[in-house]
Amino acid sequence: MHIDTPTLSVGRLLFLLVGCLLLAGPAVPVSAQEPADVAIIRGFITDRTDGAPLPEANVVVRDSARIVRAGVSDSDGFYQLPDVPPGTYQFSVRYLGFETYRDTIRFRPGTRTLSVALRPAPQQLDEVTVEAQQDAVEDAQAGLRRIGTADIETLPTPGPGSDLAMYLRSLPSVTSIGDRGGRLFVRGGTPSQNLILVDGTPIKKPFHIIGFYSAFPADVISNANFYAGGFGARYLGRLSSVLDVNLRPGNLKEYQGRVEVGPFVTSVQAEGPVDYGEKSLLVNARHSVIEWAGPDLLGQETPYRFYDLMARLHTQGDKSQCAFTGMRTYDRGRIDASRPSSYRWSNTSVGGKCLSFGSGSSQRVYVSFGTSHFNNSVRTPDQDTRSSGSWDTHATLRIEQPYSWGRVRGGFWGRSTQFDYDFQGTFLGVQAEESFDISAGAFLGAEWNMGSTVTASPSIGTQFPIFWGTNTIEPRLRLAWQPTWAARTKITAAGGLYRQLTDAVTDERDAGSPFIAWLQTPQDKALQSTHAILGVDHQLTPNVRLSVEGYHKTFRDLPVSEWSTLAVFNTSLTLADGFAYGGSASARFQTSRLDLRANYGFGWVEYEAPRDELNAWVDESSVEYNPPHDQRHKVGLTASLDLAPFSVSARWQYSSGRPFTQGYGTDNFLEIRGLRGRPRSERGNNRVLYDRQYNARLPSYHRLDVSIERDFTLSPDLTLTAEAGAINAYDRKNLFYLDLLTRERVDQLPIIPHIGFTLDID
Repeated sequence: MHIDTPTLSVGRLLFLLVGCLLLAGPAVPVSAQEPADVAIIRGFITDRTDGAPLPEANVVVRDSARIVRAGVSDSDGFYQLPDVPPGTYQFSVRYLGFETYRDTIRFRPGTRTLSVALRPAPQQLDEVTVEAQQDAVEDAQAGLRRIGTADIETLPTPGPGSDLAMYLRSLPSVTSIGDRGGRLFVRGGTPSQNLILVDGTPIKKPFHIIGFYSAFPADVISNANFYAGGFGARYLGRLSSVLDVNLRPGNLKEYQGRVEVGPFVTSVQAEGPVDYGEKSLLVNARHSVIEWAGPDLLGQETPYRFYDLMARLHTQGDKSQCAFTGMRTYDRGRIDASRPSSYRWSNTSVGGKCLSFGSGSSQRVYVSFGTSHFNNSVRTPDQDTRSSGSWDTHATLRIEQPYSWGRVRGGFWGRSTQFDYDFQGTFLGVQAEESFDISAGAFLGAEWNMGSTVTASPSIGTQFPIFWGTNTIEPRLRLAWQPTWAARTKITAAGGLYRQLTDAVTDERDAGSPFIAWLQTPQDKALQSTHAILGVDHQLTPNVRLSVEGYHKTFRDLPVSEWSTLAVFNTSLTLADGFAYGGSASARFQTSRLDLRANYGFGWVEYEAPRDELNAWVDESSVEYNPPHDQRHKVGLTASLDLAPFSVSARWQYSSGRPFTQGYGTDNFLEIRGLRGRPRSERGNNRVLYDRQYNARLPSYHRLDVSIERDFTLSPDLTLTAEAGAINAYDRKNLFYLDLLTRERVDQLPIIPHIGFTLDID
């Protein structure tokens, strides 16, 4: 075992400090620089009943003839309208499902805090729904999917409740390996190239061993932003995608509880005020029960166990908002019940985030900090073990300054990371390593409203690995154009340069293996990718929205495992280049009771590496191949219908087969090093010999999921929700992977009927 201990470059450290000081400069109060003849209005938009922030609320200041200023609240419910001319105006706040707030207010020069608590509407009229939908196209952004709790709840999930993992798997830009393993691939990227943030704290693998579940049940999420590419320089350190999850606060005014019971999971949730109206606590715990219920329910062994715990303390003030979150996830099981290889992984994270603003300045300051630990391991039938983990600690400061033409954003962060892995294998001997790194980064960006139809969002970021490698420069640009002659159409684009300083290696030849080993990138080279995205959104009618988006990505210096004819896991890496391109098309029809969605995704992923460096046994000097997450076609159809008192939902999905590696034979191998094998009494172990990598494709996949639920009011304080349904309703035998050694077919989960109950206590 060895520990990397490189020396720190003095020049690099000075450059880092100067960059941080330049970005930190705007944090100094600049009240003297604020225009003296205009008003700045800001505050929080919240739910009157429980104090929860309301993101994407429309805030409008208008006079008798026109709109003077307009904006929307962010994920924390915060809004800010700069440069409002002094005068008397009608001030309104609108949010779907809530009564519109209206008031006539006189605004004087200076900064004014005006927070609004909206009252839920007893019934949402169809006319109001249509009015809100006409503005939906205005929120379109290239590569971005805004996810709310209502979106997640439209998909059938083995209840009770819904989960973010099920929603992500339904997107045309996402490829999943199967019902087990918890890995998601986004537009040609690998799971290690996805950045996942929970209240600002990175977390490595929050998806459970059963792919329907994650650490994010729908009832603990406020909202989530999912970027399938083209994200700005605020998000540094990953090549492929960003999932930015904001958990909801607990109820600031009342105590509530929830108990859920089903054949897959049980959960308990409690929330309420710690200090009425100002502090709240939300606690949620889930534990799987499928390991015990599965044999009776499915008629087969189901060796899957997982749990997740979450606690969140939220504080709400007039000029600040903070949250402190702790999370723990655990998974253990066998991907294939007939194979005794046992997998485990866990996440533990603690972090906090704050938003604050002063009385004399229009700036707002965001701070986040936290630490997270990830560990995973696998034990094979012959007692070979592999384990790998990482420990990350981070702190981030971000500042935003509004102007009449838009806003400027900047910030910097510091992070320390420790990696370790330990492999002990029959064909490997022992491999172990530890490494430690400190890195920092900074970004600067702007949102520039070029007239009333074009918005440009340029940004640039840099990462500083303190102990190794070189710093990165990553320019990025996002554009949006809403033509005046087509008010219901919006054209968006995004692109830029993306770098990644760490990566994870896995044996992709085995589609059923979720084990990954996090490492520093080899040869001190950062992974590199370029993104280009172009999309069009069109509101065809008040109820129908159409979206089309195309993308192209290039990859450089991707660490891939060297090829081998043997079934071994190793960290011998070489560098490959590649590209990915494709697109998606979606249509949505929505009324107050019916929600219909259809989407189609196409993708092509290809890698290329020198034959000698890849150790490939082929004739070409340069090898081109499609990795196992190369999925050509994906089709999804979903329907959700409110037939009060019943709610019905259904989802059908089709996807074409992915590449896999065939075997061409086996032999016996006897490991005699360390007296593990005895030639006189043992024949050795069967060893599979691989053919050319990824030389075949698995069959196509399709499945239908359905569910129906109904609420029962037991008393003014008790509501029971009963849910029933089935996953894989017509029992399609979808292939998970082929066991090359035993020639056995391993299928994904069969038909899973389920019934669950949720008891809400107010």
